[in-house]
Amino acid sequence: MASPHFDIVARLREIADTGQRSDQRVAAAILSDADFATHASIERLAEKAGVSEPTITRFCRTLGFGGTREFKVKLAQSLAIAGRFIIPGPIEDATGNSVPSIIAKSATDAIETVTKLINRDDLERAAEIVVGARMVRAYGSGGASSMAATELENRLFRLGIHASSHIDGEMQQMTAATSSKDTVIVAYSLSGEVKPLIEAVTIAGRYGAKTIAFTAPGSSLASAAQLALPFHIDEGKNVYRPSPARYALLALTDMLAMTIAEKIGAPAVERMRRIKNLQGLHKSDAPNLPLGD
Repeated sequence: MASPHFDIVARLREIADTGQRSDQRVAAAILSDADFATHASIERLAEKAGVSEPTITRFCRTLGFGGTREFKVKLAQSLAIAGRFIIPGPIEDATGNSVPSIIAKSATDAIETVTKLINRDDLERAAEIVVGARMVRAYGSGGASSMAATELENRLFRLGIHASSHIDGEMQQMTAATSSKDTVIVAYSLSGEVKPLIEAVTIAGRYGAKTIAFTAPGSSLASAAQLALPFHIDEGKNVYRPSPARYALLALTDMLAMTIAEKIGAPAVERMRRIKNLQGLHKSDAPNLPLGD
């Protein structure tokens, strides 16, 4: 039986390039229409590849599968997870759809989506929880979520809130274990199924921490957190375009940060003034710059 981590597509591409001639035909036929291959009978697949039916069976077993059925299940799983990356669609080239306009539209669409989805009462509640914290820990893993966690720390310290961000799963769990009732955890995850992150949130909750999550609706993380602010961004089919979910996470972080700043009021403004004053000592045009380079 093939390993659960076996990359069937990478192996098929390798065989299509360097395998025996009959195996090359089978691999090429599968890669040319992977969806067809998951549903086709041995007879139809053999016909498409121009080989015999026993060759198809042997091919599947050579890859480490018990037979064609097991092979098809693994291929179908790979398609479900990353199908749009196997045979990318055409590059968008409609009138006006230049790269800058595609990126701009995907960013604004993502921000508009979370603007409509965000529950104002939940946002207010999250802000109140953060304002009352002695320590805020922001957790995120991978790409966009880790960026959002780091950005939340960046937003909060200038408001006078003690905050730290952690993007390593083990560090998340260790810092979670130091939590108390005046600790707040803010967790980010697009999928809501990152196990170390979920465990960290659960651990923190056991020690009395208040836990907030920006994550997928109905996800394990949403269930683990005491307060979930759910959202989902459609990735679309253009695999060449970076994920627009990053803009959604930054917008959500800014929404939370601004709500917190308004609740703190004058003390937050004073801290920002100090930072701005410090910048003025080094930059001649400081009045026109944000708080931080």
